[in-house]
Amino acid sequence: MATCPRCGAFACARCLRQGPEGAVCATCHEREPLGQLPWDRRGELGILKAFWQTCFGMLVRPTEMLRGVNPDGSVGSSLGFVFLSAIAGFLPTGLVYAVLIGFVMSFIPEADTGGADPKTVKLWATVGMVAWAVLTPLLNTGIALVHAGLDHLILRMGGVKRGYSVTLRAYAVSQASYIVGLIPFVALYAAPFWAMGLRVFTYRTLHRTSWGTAVAGSLVVPVLSCCLCGGIYGAIMFAALKSTGQF
Repeated sequence: MATCPRCGAFACARCLRQGPEGAVCATCHEREPLGQLPWDRRGELGILKAFWQTCFGMLVRPTEMLRGVNPDGSVGSSLGFVFLSAIAGFLPTGLVYAVLIGFVMSFIPEADTGGADPKTVKLWATVGMVAWAVLTPLLNTGIALVHAGLDHLILRMGGVKRGYSVTLRAYAVSQASYIVGLIPFVALYAAPFWAMGLRVFTYRTLHRTSWGTAVAGSLVVPVLSCCLCGGIYGAIMFAALKSTGQF
């Protein structure tokens, strides 16, 4: 006895058929094969075109984009999509910040730089911002692995049966909102909330679960992270104020 990965129904060994996503029940095997996201066809479309079509589809017609697609995908494929999303989201803003910092630093007199060479200060400030813009996509990709893993634990507690690779694929596709970062500064403030909303939808669709489970899988980890970071920040501020005698 096994569970069909497409519809979730139980089927005996005699009723299972080999499909593109593994062994499926006879009913699903007779249906139209699972579709593909444009990102899955990047070998045919090209990486940038496949990435753009997937992002555009997820932003304007997510229901149609995910209807009938294969819920599973390789870890490398998902992380590749996350990486490109992070580049689109953070690189333009980082480069604009680097230019602005370099421009502002050119007007700061030497007396206001603690005696250091203004050119050196300007150089290191600019290099630091460029490094942030370059390293953030790599950091964001690593965070995706961990975040999707924590989300998967919540989803499993909610009763989902499909594996971690499905959660990671859903998480990756939700990062399509970061394409708005091609307009500098937008991604830093709008894209994270947009991505959380998309993640509720992608978790529900690809895992075939309830809205409640999808919401929990999408929001529990971010909310707990905010509470933890806020608590640590509050403790540090309290300790600092107490040391100055204000408490």
